[in-house]
Amino acid sequence: MRPPSEAQLAAWGASLREIDPRNLQNDTEEGPVRWFLGEGGCELFAWIDTAGIAHHIQLVFARVSVEWSRDAGLRTGHFHDAAATAGGRYDGYLLNTGLRVDPSVCAASLQLLTAARVGAALFGPLVQALEVALGARSAS
Repeated sequence: MRPPSEAQLAAWGASLREIDPRNLQNDTEEGPVRWFLGEGGCELFAWIDTAGIAHHIQLVFARVSVEWSRDAGLRTGHFHDAAATAGGRYDGYLLNTGLRVDPSVCAASLQLLTAARVGAALFGPLVQALEVALGARSAS
């Protein structure tokens, strides 16, 4: 990943705003979702369990993705350069998830989330997973 500047990451994080959940359709498999949209194509999703706690979180920005779930842990990926075929900014099937976690994506994600003014408690599991991934890398 060619990382965005620190200023871009801070601006994208600060620009995140929640989309009214009444306008969203629940995923029958994942449950209710909370969606945060920001500048530069930045999107943050959290799927919520019956206790109101996130069990799956995805952050998309700068044509990369970082995802955390209780079941699969932390994953990073990038979007192919091919044009979207379904009319969206990002088509899910064009996402290539890596076999290893990309530390540059983790570092940029952590910077972006640190600047976000919304959902700190909600996105805590993703932040913790990023910190662990980056800490494990720096300790080796």
